[in-house]
Amino acid sequence: MSQNQSLLYNSSPPPYNPQYDPAGKGPPAYSYQAIPYGAPNNHAVIVTTQPTATPVVYHSYGTNDHFLILSIVMTFLCFICGTWCALFCTVPAIIFAINAQDAALHGDMIGMARNRRIAAILNLLGLITFMIVMVIMIIAVVSVNVSIASSCYSYYDSYSGYYYTC
Repeated sequence: MSQNQSLLYNSSPPPYNPQYDPAGKGPPAYSYQAIPYGAPNNHAVIVTTQPTATPVVYHSYGTNDHFLILSIVMTFLCFICGTWCALFCTVPAIIFAINAQDAALHGDMIGMARNRRIAAILNLLGLITFMIVMVIMIIAVVSVNVSIASSCYSYYDSYSGYYYTC
């Protein structure tokens, strides 16, 4: 190694040599000299601030189903109860939940969060639709039974008891 290369790899300054001290002042208080600002041919890089760490936001979800089980249960419930209009929300929710699982497996956290959110919204819309249709069906059944019951009349016969005719 030459003298110039060894100076490049040494991180500390050379030790003080009293034979090289022409003024006889001794070693300086600090070993490095300040570089004046705006000096010609200044090739020094001056760092004014320290680099900061970039924050990484990581959401950890407890389960990896991404509303898939909820979507399947809602679809089954809507199919059994006869609220088929809610299936327009729950079947796409199954698809988006599966897409969220695939995105999570591939490491695409943005795609996973987007598909998970869409699946949750579709499940919520399916639940609201299911409840509205069930209320309408209950009102229809009760009103039909009330109208049938109001058209019937009863009378009492002393010989055979109560009679109901419609």
